[in-house]
Formats: sequence, C-alpha cells, structure tokens
Amino acid sequence: MFEAQPVALILDEFQKWFDGLSDQPGPEGIKYRTWAENFIQNLSELSKDRPDLLILVVSVLNNNTEAFRQVHRDGPVIVDFRGPTAKEDRKNLLLYRLFENRQNIPTDEIRSLLDSYASERFRLRFFHLPESERSRVVSEVMACWPFSPELMELLEDHILMAEAAQETRDLIRILASSYRERGEKVPIITPADFFVDDDACGVQSLLDSIATVGEQERLRQVAQRNLETVKTIGASVPHARELVSALWMRSMSPGRNAGGTRQELQLDITREQPVDDNSFQGELVQLIEASINIHGEESPDGRLRFGLEENPRSKVRALAKNDKLWQQGVSAAEVGQTVYPGKDIEHVRNTLRHILVPETRQSSSRVIALGPNWQNDPWADVDDLDKPSKWDRPVLIVIPEPLQTSEGKRVDALGKWLASHVPAKRNTVRFLLPSDGVKSIYQDAELLFCSRCSYLTSIAWRDDSKYRGLKEEFDKPLRDSLKKRFDKFAVLRRWNYQQPDQCIFDVERVTAQGGEIPTAVEKSLVEDLFDPAEFQSLVLERAKESCLVGDLLDELTEPPPPDTKDAIPFLGETPIYEEILKIVSRGKIVVNVGGTWVGRLPEHSSDEEALRSIRSRAFRSGQEMRQIRLGLPSVVGGTTVTGPRIHHPVLPPKPPSVAEPQPPVILPITPPTGPVVSVPPVITTTEVHRTNEATSGINLTACFEKWGIDPSAVLNTTKIEFNDLTVQQVKQILTRLPSSLKASMEVTFTKEGGEE
Repeated sequence: MFEAQPVALILDEFQKWFDGLSDQPGPEGIKYRTWAENFIQNLSELSKDRPDLLILVVSVLNNNTEAFRQVHRDGPVIVDFRGPTAKEDRKNLLLYRLFENRQNIPTDEIRSLLDSYASERFRLRFFHLPESERSRVVSEVMACWPFSPELMELLEDHILMAEAAQETRDLIRILASSYRERGEKVPIITPADFFVDDDACGVQSLLDSIATVGEQERLRQVAQRNLETVKTIGASVPHARELVSALWMRSMSPGRNAGGTRQELQLDITREQPVDDNSFQGELVQLIEASINIHGEESPDGRLRFGLEENPRSKVRALAKNDKLWQQGVSAAEVGQTVYPGKDIEHVRNTLRHILVPETRQSSSRVIALGPNWQNDPWADVDDLDKPSKWDRPVLIVIPEPLQTSEGKRVDALGKWLASHVPAKRNTVRFLLPSDGVKSIYQDAELLFCSRCSYLTSIAWRDDSKYRGLKEEFDKPLRDSLKKRFDKFAVLRRWNYQQPDQCIFDVERVTAQGGEIPTAVEKSLVEDLFDPAEFQSLVLERAKESCLVGDLLDELTEPPPPDTKDAIPFLGETPIYEEILKIVSRGKIVVNVGGTWVGRLPEHSSDEEALRSIRSRAFRSGQEMRQIRLGLPSVVGGTTVTGPRIHHPVLPPKPPSVAEPQPPVILPITPPTGPVVSVPPVITTTEVHRTNEATSGINLTACFEKWGIDPSAVLNTTKIEFNDLTVQQVKQILTRLPSSLKASMEVTFTKEGGEE
C-alpha cells in the first residue's frame, strides 16, 4: 500500500485512544490492547526502516504513560511542544489558520502601524534591557500582528489553561471574533479590545470556552457594574471602557498571576499615539476610587485585579465620589441605595470644631463654625448655646469662605453681617478667615471627598471592623487640610450701624494651626490690638462716675457709636477685670469689694507687689465681680472705709384711686440737671416718638442705632416699662443706675384682700 503512494500518517491524541483499550477476558475474547500494540509496533518499525514510504506522527500528552513507551520502542524523533521554539511554531500555525493572506502583507506596512506600540512596549515592559535588545522586542510585536504578544500570552498561558477550554480550537474562535469586531478599528488588538459590555468582541466566545460554574460570568458582571458606576459619577477616566475591559481580562488568570501591573494596563490602551504617563496615572486613580471591586492598589508596583468581593477602601472612595448620595433632600428611593444627604458638610463642621477646640484644652473663646448659608441665616443650623442670646464670653466665628479686604480695612460682608445677625455684644466677636484664593470649605470638591470618606469610616460604618480600620487613613487628609486652611482673623475696630459697609476691621495674621488658633487669636488681641493706655482712660472716666464693673463690661461688649472712637477689644470678663486690677495696682483707681475699698498702699514698692496684694483681696468672678464698684482714690480718701454714698431718689407715690386702673411698673428717667447756660436760637423742631416691643435689655440698646438716633442726642422723655417684677428685682435695677441720674418712680400692685 505504501509503495503505491507514500503516506504521512498522523495519530492525534493517541494517548487518549490507546489508554482506553483493554483485552476481553478469556481465550476467545478480543485482544484490543494486544492488537493495538502489534499494529503500532509494525508502523513504528516500517517508518524507521522505510521513511521514504511512511512518516508516522503520534501526539501524546506526556511521557509517563504506556502510550508514550509503546511509541518510544524504536527511538523516534521527539518534538517537545514545551520547548523554546514550540510557542513560536504554534503562533505561526495559529496565524496561518486564521488568515489566508497574513504572509502577503508587507512588513513595512505592519511596522508603520505598530511603531508607537512597539516603542512603548520596550519602554514600559523591557526598560531593564539594553538598547541592543530593542529590535528583538519590536520583532516580537511584528510576528504577532494583528494581535499583541501580551494578548496571546494571556490567552494561551493563563486563561485557556482551564480544563474546559478546547485549547487551539477555542483560541482560534476567540481571536477570530475579536478581529471581526475590532481588527479594522485599531492598529493592534490588545486585552483592552475585549469590551466587557459587548459580547461581539470575542467576550462571549471566551466565556463559553472557560466558564464552568459561572464564576467568570459573575466576575464580568462585577466589572460591568464598576464601569457603570464610573460613568454615573462622571469620573474623569477617558479610557474607562478599555481599562475596565483589560483589567477584567487579566483578572481571569488563576492564582498569583491574576490582574495586571500599571505598565501592562497602560500598554493595553496604547494605540496610534503613546499615552502620557501623568494622564494615565490620573485616570487610574480616578478609576480605582470609583470602583468598589478593584483590589491590590495598596502597592504602587503591585497587580491590580477585579474580585467578586468588595474592596473596602475602593467602596469608600466610590461612594464618596457619587455626589447624588450626598445632596440635600435626596432619598434612597431616588437612587436605589443608602444616601447621606448633607452629612459631608455636617462632618466638615464637626471636624473643624473638634480641631479648633480639642477635648483636652479649654478655649477662652467659644468657637462657632458657620454653615453654607452663613450670610443669610447663620443661626438656623447651630446649637442653641451658639446663638447670640446665649453668648457668655468672646466668640470666634469661623467664616467658611475667603472674603475680600479692601482699602481702609473694610472686609466685604462682615459689617453688614454683624448689623443683620448679631443684635448685641458685637464687640465680643472675632472672625477666623480662610486663606486667600481657596474655595469655600463647602464647595471644595477635594475637601468634601475627604469628608465623605472620613464620615463613612468613622461614623456611618464604624461598626464594621474592615471599615473602622480605615478611619485614620481617611481622617488625616481631612484634618490636615482644615488645620492649614485658616491664616488670619478680623475684629471690629470702628462701627457704623447705618452704613455697615463702612465698618473697619483689624485683620491680623495667624501662624498657629489647629487647636492652637483660638489661643493665638486671643494672644494677638492682647499683645497687638489691645491698648492699655486707651483702656485706662476709659476706666478712669467710669471711676469718676462710680461705675460698677458689670456696667463697664456690658459697655465694652458693644462697639462705640460711629464717629466717636475706636472699639476697645473685649478680652473676656476675667481678662478685662485683670486689666482693671493692673490699673488699681498703679494707684489710678480703687475698687469697692464687699463694702471695702481696695487700692494700692503706701508700703507697696512696685506695681507688681501691689498687684499681688490687690489680687489676693479683690479678685472675684461671676456676679461678685460684676457688683464691684470703681472709684477714684481722691473721692474715697484712702483704701479703707466704705465707698461713696449712693443716692436713690424716691418720690412720694401718687395716692391711687380705686376707680382708676393702675398701669404696670414704670421707671421714668429724666436727664441729669445742671446749670442753665445760654444757647443760640433753635430752629423749629418736631417731636418724634419711637417705641419697640418687649425684648431683652441688650436688644433694646440696639434700638437707638436702628432708629438712627445720634448717641449725643438729649431724649426728652425715656420710659422703660416692666411687667410682673418683684420689689427685689426693681431694687436691683435701681442700684445699677448711675448716681448722677435722677428719676421718678410709679408702681402699681395689689394688696392682700383685693385692695389696691
């Protein structure tokens, strides 16, 4: 038979056939295995003796079976398909079977298509090789075209190793599908061309080849969801589809080879032009932050991969990037998942307050961080104790956005804000201002991203240990940014209620950060803005009037009227009283404490010695301090005995009439009398009446500014009406009136038994 026509006989998968044979039992049984051995032995001997007539080619899986030993009896030529050239042979055979005209395309034409890709491949993957190896690396790309060497390696050596894969037949089907869809659109096909959201790009053929229990299909669904999230949140990832697809393809490799390095992924998306390194790194960071199933990003040189399980760090970042989840008023029904409306802004405010007021340190001023609507409705979303009516000490108000400071120390919006939203104690306010050029802390996308990450790990998901462990990682960027954001403060210097835009502020730099800021502000006020000489002049004036310390403190909490004098910084009740005691120690004034005048004694050799002695006898706090009276040494004649007599003018009450209803308590106050002096002719005037509804005394003081009455104007009649006061409360009011004022009093009350 072979002499008539020489034959090449190929027995493919011989091992599977031979190992499945066995002889039937008994002498009459068919000897399948024995006959096969004899048949193969005859063919082997014939091909050895007459190779011109018969070429016998037998393929086996390995060399440790009986099938291999049977063929090996006559010393055949062994071709190891795992040898150094076998891979190249399989690739050539594969391309020959795929394309009829692959060998007809000019080499120069292929080279021009692959110039960028081949250069980038050498730079990104083989940078450790000498330049002399470049031509060899380029030739590898040429030999694999239209597919990349990385794609061929990935499919052959990693993905199609699965037992369900039919090796070459499946590989041909997969590559043919991808080329039909992408071959005419790109210069070279890489893993990035297997679009995870498109079955036509060879994806379905690939899954059909390896999917056994659905795990790879689930991994694809994970990648699709991550790609959809990237699109939904609008992350800046121009190559999102290609990167997700390449990462998914590479994540199907088993074991430690799963995923791809950053260099491999950058090469996968390289087309006609190289991809800029910085742009690619930015894209990859955005992709990782928006995807909750990407793992391995902790190491810069590690392999990134998709996993069925969620990556806690990536999940936190992805949710923080999704603005829809954090919008005010959004509901879970609208977006289909848990939402956190306004929690990012709330967390910024809470964190800022904790930074400025550490739990281990007591601040001399109350820190108030205003919200986004600080200009129009600042007190709507603050604690009750932070509202002006509750202020009991100086306040440091944190302004969330930078303000323009014009010539003449006019800070845009602050004067108008004080006039509109702070009815009293305006001189107790300090404004902490952010650095110039930064965004509002509630509009800075990067800061809000940090706040969201911190909120999720420290509050929302703190019960889950895998998220709680990330708290420090996400807290630090937020706190570091807020600590360095504020570098100056402003305090009111000159007040103008009628024209608040004309208010003047002192603006001072702050070099401290974080919890040191409030202390640094108060220190700067004392050392740079508080004028002891100016304050002493004011105290001497009030000492002449035998003023109470409480009255002086109340006066200092309000700025002087416009066109009079500059405001003296209000340092707080205790620091102001300390300054008063310093004036006492210099012998300028004395203070009446509990009925005893205390001042500097002749035996005091220095101001410091006098201050120590005076402080030991006269230091008080709270209401005791407010009831201390100021006086001049010349008036009291020394530092002992009691203070000047206080005259409380009381006029005989008008006999009440039973038929006439009695009004509530009224304290008419007349201006102090003095000598009659000649005055120039007066122009005809009109008597004007102003009134205001019942409110606190501090708020009543602001009425004069609201009505536009000059502080020096003489009021013809002033009536302050109280209802339902006890006699003791009225006495307290009367004792606070300066002795230079004369007033009449009329009261209405009901006696027991019904008689008035």
